[in-house]
Amino acid sequence: MEIEELDLMIAENQISFDLEGEEESSIFSKPLIKSKNFDWIKEEVLFVGVKANHPSLSKNFSNMLLCGKKMIDWIMLAGRDCENIIIDDCDDIIEKLIAINTDKKIIAVFYSDTPLLDKVSFQKICDYFSSSRCNYLKLNRGFLVRTEYLKFSNQFIQGESFFEEKNLYIIEDSKDLSFVANTMQNKILNYHISNGVIIYGQNTVFIDADVEIESGVIIYPNNIICGQSIIEKGVTLESGNIIKDSIINENCIIKSSYIENSKINNGKIIEPFSKLINEEV
Repeated sequence: MEIEELDLMIAENQISFDLEGEEESSIFSKPLIKSKNFDWIKEEVLFVGVKANHPSLSKNFSNMLLCGKKMIDWIMLAGRDCENIIIDDCDDIIEKLIAINTDKKIIAVFYSDTPLLDKVSFQKICDYFSSSRCNYLKLNRGFLVRTEYLKFSNQFIQGESFFEEKNLYIIEDSKDLSFVANTMQNKILNYHISNGVIIYGQNTVFIDADVEIESGVIIYPNNIICGQSIIEKGVTLESGNIIKDSIINENCIIKSSYIENSKINNGKIIEPFSKLINEEV
């Protein structure tokens, strides 16, 4: 018997938070220094994401999933407020940039093998570029260039400035990939904890980036919540669950079960070793 897929109406890329926000004082409730105005960035910067090639790790590296999102998608999130395009890695990046028809004053180029780049780091780099009046700024991975100087590429590359950003950590091998994945997962878990989610055994809980969890949810060790799942308030996830692309409504208790593309309605108790696929309970 063919099972009809359940339409849960979960939004694509439903991630609703930045993994690294403004740094706040541990003493005062508000930042000590007034935030800078970065509105000019979205008006003046073209964000270019480059699909990096790492055949030794994967033949399709940029589409590898890292905490539920593709490598290239993590990069594009950092510049989502700007006009943006994606190009393939190649030896003639400058020629490709020259061929782009844009009225933006600055072109920022970042690679998919630096997925820890976030919006705050991107803004900091742009601020340095602008305040230093650079024509070309080389980064530890990627670069910024003023569009009008592209045709003088030989000149500005010779007189380049250099700026190193810690969140442009480059994935070059499996060890780097593991480090970045763990770093990103810790940020995701800490985000949910700061929003009132109770997580026991943090080292044994995995949550994808697009998962939404409401305050007051209790998650015990050995839980995997992946895809674009939604966990509503009052839910208790006992040990040993795998939940993928599903909605768990308020006050449910889920016990050691596999739930995929399903919806669990308010107050339900799912007994151990249940397997629900394309179901509404």
